[in-house]
Amino acid sequence: MNPILLTADTLTNKAYLDIANTPMMWVMVIPTVIMVCIQAYVFIQDAVKAGPIVGLTKQDTKEAMRAGAICSIGPGLSMFTVMIALMSILGGPFAWLRLSIIGTITTEMLSATAAATAMGVDLGSPDYGITAFSCAVWVITLNTWGFFIVNLLFAHRMEKVKMAVERHDANMFDAVGLCVMIGCVAMFLAGQMVGGTGKFVAAIAGFIIMTILVLVSDKYPKLKEYNLGLAMLAAIFIAQFVVQMGG
Repeated sequence: MNPILLTADTLTNKAYLDIANTPMMWVMVIPTVIMVCIQAYVFIQDAVKAGPIVGLTKQDTKEAMRAGAICSIGPGLSMFTVMIALMSILGGPFAWLRLSIIGTITTEMLSATAAATAMGVDLGSPDYGITAFSCAVWVITLNTWGFFIVNLLFAHRMEKVKMAVERHDANMFDAVGLCVMIGCVAMFLAGQMVGGTGKFVAAIAGFIIMTILVLVSDKYPKLKEYNLGLAMLAAIFIAQFVVQMGG
């Protein structure tokens, strides 16, 4: 790690979490989460008003809302599971904020890892302190702005682009998006796997467990929402067990 950063950053060994979990941090994130809730309420109201336009009765609308509420329980529990991992690194307030906005731990962990790498430390390592945490907050937040700007400038044009591409290959659009995600995950995973036995075992165990869960969830579709959280937790426990046995 950079000696200058070591001198400046004294809140290492998880000491930075005392700041990351302060009441002031909760106060700072609550307004944004409230705005997300208001936005969801406005969308629901507009959907209810649009029901008669597309031929839905009030009963149809109620049944659709009830089905949506029930179906959201699974993803909600899955999100709570993976949020535990993010809270252990970024603290409760910021983890709650980010998953309320983006809703995917993959994006957030990739950004947090990139921030830690820029600071010359490993994500969650003993050297990871308030400086790296602050960098992660900025990187993750600015990463969101990329989505906003692209959507603002190009979202209304993408349907035409998609139609033009699909005239030549119906699967091209989906394939490109999948390849980009695989490439990003593979790049960050490769960097972590050389960080010691524990990280290598966690990566291999996570891959094997996730593969098994994907195959099982083909038969039990309701399990799909929990796959990522279960694979992460199982890989963490397996890696910790291997490290303890080896130590």
